[in-house]
Amino acid sequence: VARYNLQGHVENLPEMTQGRMDHGCGSYYSDGTMVLVVAGGRFDAYNPISSTEQLTMGGTAWTTAKSLPRALMYMATVSMNNQIYILGGWDADLDAMAEIMAFDGEDWKEVG
Repeated sequence: VARYNLQGHVENLPEMTQGRMDHGCGSYYSDGTMVLVVAGGRFDAYNPISSTEQLTMGGTAWTTAKSLPRALMYMATVSMNNQIYILGGWDADLDAMAEIMAFDGEDWKEVG
C-alpha cells in the first residue's frame, strides 16, 4: 500500500489485512490524528466485499472496522466534515446502487 499526494509518492504503508481493488478510500481525524479508511471493493473479477479497514497515521497495522451494510465495488468516495461518504457503487449482482452512506469512525449509516 502506498500513499500519494499531488506531487507524487509520499510513503509506503503497512499491507492491509485483505487485498482489494476498486474500493473506496478516505480519511477522518480522531483526537487530532489522521485515520485512513478503505471500504468495499473486490478481491477478484466479480466478487465485491463489504469489509472496512482503518490505519491511524503512524500506526504499524490496519485494523478491521465496521463493515459496509452490503458488498460494494466501484463506488465514489468523499471525505468531508470528518466523515467519509460512499456514493453509489455496484453490488454483488452487478446492480448499480444509488444510495449514500456515511462513516463517522464507528459505523456506516445510510444518509441518502
